Amino acid sequence: MTQTRRTLLQLLGSTVAIGSTGLAAARGKSKKGRIRKLGHSLLEDPPGGYTEGDVRDDGKYALTGSFFGTGGSFLVDISNPTTPTQVHQVPSSENVRNADVKFGRRDGLYYRSQEPNSDEYDDFAGVEIIDYGYADGTPEDPTVLGTLDAGSTHNLFPHPTESYVYTTEHHGMGVFDVSDPTDTSFVGTFGPEADLHDIVVDPENDLAHLAFIGGGFDGYVIMDVSDPANPEMAGSFSYEGLPDYEDVPLGEEAFENCHYADCDPGRGIAVVGDEIGHGKPGGKHIFDIGWGDGSVSNPKPIGYTPSPNAEYQGDDPLETYDWTTHNHDIISKGNNSLLVDGAYHEGTVVWDISDPTDPTFTDRYATDDMADQAQGPGWLGEAPMAWGANYNAKRDLTVVSDMVTGIYVFKVTPAAAKGGQ
Repeated sequence: MTQTRRTLLQLLGSTVAIGSTGLAAARGKSKKGRIRKLGHSLLEDPPGGYTEGDVRDDGKYALTGSFFGTGGSFLVDISNPTTPTQVHQVPSSENVRNADVKFGRRDGLYYRSQEPNSDEYDDFAGVEIIDYGYADGTPEDPTVLGTLDAGSTHNLFPHPTESYVYTTEHHGMGVFDVSDPTDTSFVGTFGPEADLHDIVVDPENDLAHLAFIGGGFDGYVIMDVSDPANPEMAGSFSYEGLPDYEDVPLGEEAFENCHYADCDPGRGIAVVGDEIGHGKPGGKHIFDIGWGDGSVSNPKPIGYTPSPNAEYQGDDPLETYDWTTHNHDIISKGNNSLLVDGAYHEGTVVWDISDPTDPTFTDRYATDDMADQAQGPGWLGEAPMAWGANYNAKRDLTVVSDMVTGIYVFKVTPAAAKGGQ
């Protein structure tokens, strides 16, 4: 996208950046969305548990990170999706969490976040760049090629087409130039000066979808990244002054702890999830950012759904995060849009969001395979505890990571709903 297009988007309220299907496009249709498991692997089974996953664009490899302990990051061969196979493990310090892992745009590189367990371990902060075929590394024998001096980093997102990486900061979105992965440089921090929790970039519309979780701003932000080194605010939705989850009956919409945002780039909708670890669990908001009356510059919430079995979460550390939703992806097939979530104790959950005003639960898979053999994080409780879902369009596969039981490969299709396990 050129600077001229950026200016045009601002003048037109950003509505031209996103396709629209019309308000009544999906109404009246039967609900669809079904899961079929293709394969599963417990992998190395680190005692600290698994975290976020990712799938390479060609669908040959997947990644997952780990939370506590020396698990590190794992490269998984999913060329045969029925038998996901660990290719390597890159261990990390016992004092750091690798909550996020992402493939880079250049073959043979991926990035993993470094989040110290406490302030005394700041030496481990930042992002590591793993070479598994870019220079001297191989898939079986990777090396740490470089780092980003980003401070304590929970999540990151490499720009899909340019040599920049975006990181979550306590005062906005960090931008790093990774043209030379052995000699990276900090470009600057952009967006609200608040605690950024996660970032997803939509390359079709040159937009980044950001979830801010507090520290001055709680809510959803859209950034124009057509100039990837100089992002600009395109739109936002603040949670300030709106009901918290404790203010509404269980299962009803509230706005608190904005956690994760992603979009269906062709239909002008975005899905924003709230993570609430105690008490009443958070759910998913469906935003109109070009589907109807909303736009990128003026996102409007038009639908909401909790997890299908949502119930009150206790205050005991082993009873937290059970029913709050977590990291998701959107599968768009023709007139059908499916939302797939790694929904903690629900496992993998699918909703039909073809009509974004009426998101409907359609299927579920409890990700507890081999739970009786898994070490798992002892503080967490029993499987399923799915962390996130990642869709690969090229091979039409969805990879889900479960903190306890490892990695799953699913086929999620717009078949008639069956209501889950």
